[in-house]
Amino acid sequence: MSMNDFINTLSEEQKKVLLNALLDNSPTLESVPQTTKQESIKHIQSSVPTASTNDDFVMKRQDNSSNVRRKEAVRARKNEWVDTGEFHDIETPKGDRTPRKRPPHKKLEVECHVCGKTFKEDPRYVHGEYYRCNRCTGR
Repeated sequence: MSMNDFINTLSEEQKKVLLNALLDNSPTLESVPQTTKQESIKHIQSSVPTASTNDDFVMKRQDNSSNVRRKEAVRARKNEWVDTGEFHDIETPKGDRTPRKRPPHKKLEVECHVCGKTFKEDPRYVHGEYYRCNRCTGR
């Protein structure tokens, strides 16, 4: 920020105070009337950016102590949730359950090619002509 940009952000009263301070007449903001002082403080606070960038596009944040959240220890509190229920005016009608129409599951009879044991297995898990039982799988 250049000096001209800084001066353009100041109000007329602030410019007068700055000029007097530079000329060493040393009047301060207390010499400005109270309402003007409050307005100038609000103007300064609203014109200060919370983040700024340079020509190289690097962001620099300015910490505002009023907006910074402090770390807070986690502590158990009383559970204030109350189950009030929902939709008291709606009733679900009673009805019969839907009958099962799917046929019962059919298993295939398979012979283990290692031990020769015959057992029934789900057809989803039977692949190829050399099937092994659970006992022979590790061999």
